[in-house]
This record gives sequence, structure tokens and C-alpha cells, in this order.
Amino acid sequence: MVSDAAQTVAETVEAIADGHLTARQWTEHCLSQVDSPEPIGAWSYLDRDRALERADAMDWLRKDGSALGALHGCPIGLKDIIEVRGMPHGCGSPLMGQLSETNAALVDALEAAGAVILGKTETTEFAALHPARTKNPHSLEHSPGGSSAGSAAAVAAGEVPIAIGSQTNGSVIRPASYCGVYAMKPSAGIISRTGVFEQSPTLDQMGVFSASLADIASVVDVLSVHDSRDPHSIAAPRPACVEGYLSDPPMEPSLAIFTLPYQDLQSHGCTEGFREIAEALEGRVEVLEAPPVFEQLIESQRIIHLKEAATAFETMGLFGHDQLSETLRSMLTQGTAYSDDQYQEALDIKHSLSAFFNNFFEDFDAILSPSASGEAPLLSEGHTGNPIFCTVWTLAGLPTLNLPILQGEHGLPIGVQLIGRMRDDARLLRTAHWLMNELFDEGEG
Repeated sequence: MVSDAAQTVAETVEAIADGHLTARQWTEHCLSQVDSPEPIGAWSYLDRDRALERADAMDWLRKDGSALGALHGCPIGLKDIIEVRGMPHGCGSPLMGQLSETNAALVDALEAAGAVILGKTETTEFAALHPARTKNPHSLEHSPGGSSAGSAAAVAAGEVPIAIGSQTNGSVIRPASYCGVYAMKPSAGIISRTGVFEQSPTLDQMGVFSASLADIASVVDVLSVHDSRDPHSIAAPRPACVEGYLSDPPMEPSLAIFTLPYQDLQSHGCTEGFREIAEALEGRVEVLEAPPVFEQLIESQRIIHLKEAATAFETMGLFGHDQLSETLRSMLTQGTAYSDDQYQEALDIKHSLSAFFNNFFEDFDAILSPSASGEAPLLSEGHTGNPIFCTVWTLAGLPTLNLPILQGEHGLPIGVQLIGRMRDDARLLRTAHWLMNELFDEGEG
């Protein structure tokens, strides 16, 4: 197992406030990391001049005595399905690329906190299945995952301290697992999706990547802004994630591990890693059989996802377009095969999860699960890995974290997923901080 004790964004912002560092220096450092002699292809668009101008403006504000935001001068990468005024909106496809005229709501929130947007990170084609060109920083022959490939890889390579991605099935947690970084997909509705390419309105959720769990908490707090333009945005209460992260549990947290119907997909390294964690926690984890409804959830997610994606592409006039990959065309065609009755039944099953998990989390603080089945697949395999260990939690809209604390047989990262109660994101971060301190004497950065 491995741990991380990197300097946090909050500490770096404090150094700027004290005059020991400038936002320009921070931004220039990140840009120099992008110029590595072994590029990983994490960026679809990088605007150096704009980023440096923004950094200079942040430095001027500090010199002027203005109050500094939580992300003052912090360089950030955005998955290329997120609109940024004046930047190409590529979505990983040659069919896109027009300059955005407006910002996504989350971009406005980041900039209000002082962030410096470096550019757009690579994504799979329309955030679907066809791989991006990005390589895994831990091994250039391996996949960084999908669809938030560039965001996870950029953070892992030290090219940016924070990156934003999205998840419809496993596209935040799985790349974080493969790339060995922290990531959080907050409860559905916590982060606005206004100005983000929509593939599945029921399932699309935003996420945050960082080298530090503390920074995850800070960024989620910044992005937890109600947006009436997003019908799924939660009005209240908003999570106090930093407060939760910094607090001590009132009693020792109770954790659960489900024996899942697809458990046999786990690699030997993943299975052994979980055995080590159970031993380290000295029996404080309860192993439970997954309820029968879990058998239906994978197909329910698939029906909702594919049917809504097919509708989205029909609305855009791109369904069946010859410049879509064969992989994506096949996925969309499958979506049209599902009936309205099948779709409604899948939605009903999804809604039934709320009552189950609300009751479940009366007795447990969090669920432990693999973030992925094992180490990252080789790029030569032509896919981004299996998201199945994320599917149930994404379908339910639960907050999830990737904790980069295991290694597989080949020395590549394997993440541990921690899942919490809906809209109790602060409690999940508190539990995660406790868990890291239990597993590592020094905790994490």
C-alpha cells in the first residue's frame, strides 16, 4: 500500500498570501510539467497566454490587499466536455470544436474562488467508450481509463493540482484508480452540470481529481452552488466538506464490504489488497451479501444510459453520423432497441435504491469496494477498462471517493472506493480521513 503527503492547495494559497510564492510561478511550474520530455497527451487545448494573464491578475489582487479565495492562483484542468468562454468545445470528436460563448456554471464558481484555468483535458469521444489519446503516467503502455482520461492523468503527472471530470458510469473513479490519484464524485446534484455536454441527464455527475484528499474537500465546497438551470441541482443543504474532512468522527466509523455478483472480475492483486485492508482494520469491517436487487442494477444502468444517449444524439442531429466511431454508433443503436416500458422499469429500480441505501446508512458510515477490477489495461487492448465496480453507486447517485492506496501485481495503482450516504458528502470525507489515518501512521496530504 502507498500513501501521499504532497503539499495541499490550501497550503500553496497560503504561501501566495504570505508573499512566498506567486500565482504566476505556480502556473509556470505546471506548464513546465506539461512540457515533459515524455508527454502523456493529457490536454486537448492549452491556453498558456490566457493562463499567465489570469495568474498575473490574481497576483495583482493579492498585492492590492483583496481577500483571497480558496483556490487563489490554483491552476486547474477541465474535461473537454465543459464549456469555457473563448475555448474550443471539443468533446473528443472532430464533429465539435466550436468556441464556447459562455462558461459552464462550475467554471464561474472556480474562477470566483480565484482559480486559473489552464485549458481542456482529453476525453474519450463524447465522453463515451472510444479511447482518448492519453497515456497513463505510471506506464505509458497502459490506459489512464475513460472518459475523464486527461483529467486523471494530468493530476497524476503533476501537470495540474486539480482537474474536473464527469461520470455517467465509472469515468471519475476508475481513471483515478488507474492513475493513482484521489477523486470524488459527490452526491448527484451537488455540482451543477449547466454548460456540460449531456449524455445521460439521469446519470451524468461531475467529479474532482487531486493529489490530496484535503484539496478534494476544498474544491467540492467551492463547486457546491445551487443552480436553478440544472433540474437535478440540489437546493439545500449544501455539504460542508472541509469542515467534515477536518472533524473527528463522534465514534469509530462502521464500514461494510458487499460480496458482489461480479466479484470474480477482481484481479488477484485487488483481492489481496482488500484482504490486507481487512487485516489492517482488525475486523472492524463487516462483510455482507449484496441484496438480490443488485443483480438487476447493471442492466438498469445500461438501459437508462444508452436510451438517454441515443435521444441526446438524435436531438443534436448526430445519430448515425459517419464521423462517429463504430463503437459509439453501436452503443447508440443499442439504446434505440430499448422500449419505453423497459426504460421506465429501469428508472423505477433506480428510485427503489434510495430507500434501501437510506436505511443501510443508518447502521454504516461507508461501504468499501474496489474502484476498478484491477490495474489499468494495456492501451493495445483498445478499451478503457470495466466500470462495473462503480455502476451501482453511480446509479444510486451516492457520493464516492477513490483512495489511491493499493498496488497490483505489476506495480500499478489500484484504488479503494469509499461510498457514503446520499447528500452526506461531509461525513464521507470525515470517514475517509479517519480511514487514511488508520491505514497509514502519517495519514495523507
